[in-house]
Amino acid sequence: MNLELLEVQCLVDKKVIKESLSRIGIADKKRKILYPSVHLYEEDGKDYLVHFKQMFLLGDKGDAYDNVSDEDINRLHAIAFCLKNWKLIDVDEEKIKNHDRFVFVLPHSQKADWKIINKFSTVTKR
Repeated sequence: MNLELLEVQCLVDKKVIKESLSRIGIADKKRKILYPSVHLYEEDGKDYLVHFKQMFLLGDKGDAYDNVSDEDINRLHAIAFCLKNWKLIDVDEEKIKNHDRFVFVLPHSQKADWKIINKFSTVTKR
C-alpha cells in the first residue's frame, strides 16, 4: 500500500489545476471515455497530488483499492511533471524523477466530445 502523498505548490488558481487533471488519465479512444488518474487533495493548508487509488485509502473506503502499484505512482509522477512544465504547480523534481510513463491528455477543445468517468469524487478527512 503506497500512501506517500506528493506535496505540491499551486502556482495558479486551484480550479485550473483541477480542470486540467480532469482531462488527464487512461483513455478508451474508441468509445471516447476518459478515466482521470490523479486528483488535487487539500489537507491542513497543504496541497497534494494523489492517484485515485490513494484517495480511497484517505477516505472511509480504504479497502476498496489497497493495491496502489509502482505503475500507478509512476503515472502520478508523470502527470506532476506535466503540470510542472505547464507552470501550474511547483514540486520537488527529486520526488518525481521516475516519470517515464506516457499519459493521455484530452485537449480542452475536445472535452465535450468525450465522457469523463471519475472513479473517485470526494474524500473525507483521515
